[in-house]
Amino acid sequence: MTPNFDEATALVPDDETPVGPDTDEVLWHGHMTNDWSIGAVPNGGYTSAIVVRALLAHTGAQRPASLTTHYQRPTIADAPLTVRTRVIRRGRSMTHVEAVFVQDDKTRAHSIAVLGDYATDDVLFARTPPTIPSAEDCEPRDPKSQGLDMTLMQSLDIRVDSPNKADSRPGSSRFDCWVRFRDDRPNDELALALMVDAFPPAILAAVPTTAWVPTIEMTTHIRATAAPGWIQGEIVTDDVRGGEIVEDVRLWDSTGALVAEARQIALLRTN
Repeated sequence: MTPNFDEATALVPDDETPVGPDTDEVLWHGHMTNDWSIGAVPNGGYTSAIVVRALLAHTGAQRPASLTTHYQRPTIADAPLTVRTRVIRRGRSMTHVEAVFVQDDKTRAHSIAVLGDYATDDVLFARTPPTIPSAEDCEPRDPKSQGLDMTLMQSLDIRVDSPNKADSRPGSSRFDCWVRFRDDRPNDELALALMVDAFPPAILAAVPTTAWVPTIEMTTHIRATAAPGWIQGEIVTDDVRGGEIVEDVRLWDSTGALVAEARQIALLRTN
């Protein structure tokens, strides 16, 4: 059976904490499963999705316009968790918040976010997706491609255009991919927070010996409501030095609308 993403990100407020848009601070309880991991460590996008659920439930906002998360320690699979959300400032259109993700009495991730409703559809500029083969004509991602077990692949169907093909631009590496939930779960805000960190690392195209690329910091922007169907992803890195990688990700929905962007700094670990 395909693992259920909503069950894996489920949260309940602490019995002593009232929840509502006027509440300044809420403590949430949940359980991190082992179904969304890269190797032994839960995927960073999975952590972000749990944080997004807590923040939206606390404030009633529609989306994280910006979510910046610092991953201080690896999270723990198959273990309880708490997320403490706090409103920093309520504005007319945006609410500034923070979230602290804790397991085993240690802070695992600390997030700062700006929440709001979706903007109107009067798009002045928006990057269009590159032309790539259809998802059906791309290859399924090899769950052993990094030499690690990836339970994430049980739930996400990821297709890769020309695996191990480096970008034609000198000094950069990229993948073009497609992703969707195997159980056709909607592409909501939680899904997009997961998907921006679910693809093969771009550096893998140029350095096939790449094993693990642990995220240190990631900023995600949710830009629009995503339509059902495949999500197209562009993953690019053109800044690798001293064992650190800067990677950019863009996601487009089945209508060609840009729905999310992310940038992260990560560590390069090779076999």
